Amino acid sequence: MFTWNTRSSPVKLSICITTFNRAQFIGTTLESILVQLTEECELVVLDGASTDDTERVVSDYSKRFDQLRYFRQKTNQGIDRDYDCVVQLARGEYCWLMSDDDILKPHAIATVLHALEVDLSLIIVNVEYRSLDMSKALSRRWVNISSDRAYPPSEMDRLFSELGDLLKYIGCIIIKRSIWLTRERQRYYGSSMTYFGVIFQDRLPLESRMIATPLISYRGGNTHAWSTEMIEIIFHRWPSLVESLPISESAKSHVASSQPWKHMQWLLLLRGAGFYSFSEYRKYVCPKLASRMRRTMSALIAILPGRLVNAAFILFYNLTPLHFREVWLLTMRQSRFYFLRRVP
Repeated sequence: MFTWNTRSSPVKLSICITTFNRAQFIGTTLESILVQLTEECELVVLDGASTDDTERVVSDYSKRFDQLRYFRQKTNQGIDRDYDCVVQLARGEYCWLMSDDDILKPHAIATVLHALEVDLSLIIVNVEYRSLDMSKALSRRWVNISSDRAYPPSEMDRLFSELGDLLKYIGCIIIKRSIWLTRERQRYYGSSMTYFGVIFQDRLPLESRMIATPLISYRGGNTHAWSTEMIEIIFHRWPSLVESLPISESAKSHVASSQPWKHMQWLLLLRGAGFYSFSEYRKYVCPKLASRMRRTMSALIAILPGRLVNAAFILFYNLTPLHFREVWLLTMRQSRFYFLRRVP
């Protein structure tokens, strides 16, 4: 049963983490947060019934830090319900929906608290993308901007088109808790991105702010827990969610196609990354294509030699100075088709 600790001073900011089987990483995440907490902050961790050592790791920290509140569920309810639950458990005016394996950069919380001296609906923080062991910066800025941006309530389309790609990463989001609690959440359960629906289902009442300075180090290549759901998210959950939002079609087109199965270059990328095969073609792509030509091309991509496609993309990204080049190289090197990948 969940228990509540009494607290005399009001909480401005709740760092909200949901976790499942992250004992290997969550200690480092907690340390990066706990050293920055002020009297205006709390850290709330909701454990979705981890079967590894997560409970012991987090419990040890909660015994040492009064501002850390740890809740463990008896069963795993999934990421959407868990984030909804942890926001309800929080007591802050604002909730930072932090991930369970990434790291807050120094002065991150102080920077956010300073921004919250003005009443806002939402803060989005920039992110630094690093390697799995955090030793190498693959991209210094997820969004390549040098100054903060403001988005009044009338500019939800602009917010979506400019920052929608970053917002696919939940750790960048700080949202006013009262907005979260008064908006529809349950209809987005199962999307893996309930927070996206909460933000964009209607115009936000107050200004939103983008902090250009990266405040989080993102642990790249640690998405193994999502690998079995990746195609389901790409071809079904994400397009369905985007289509349901009252955002203009032009704004949506900047972030994601409502029909990703029609884009042959995207299918090639997924093939090289090891996510797309004939089985995915039959389940997600073929039933949605009316054109025989498109079905034929999509099927051919699904059976192309994965190692050849992977090697071609690695060569391409090595020769092309694109933003996020190192990130895509990491994705290809983690593919089951990578020619230097060790086979157990």
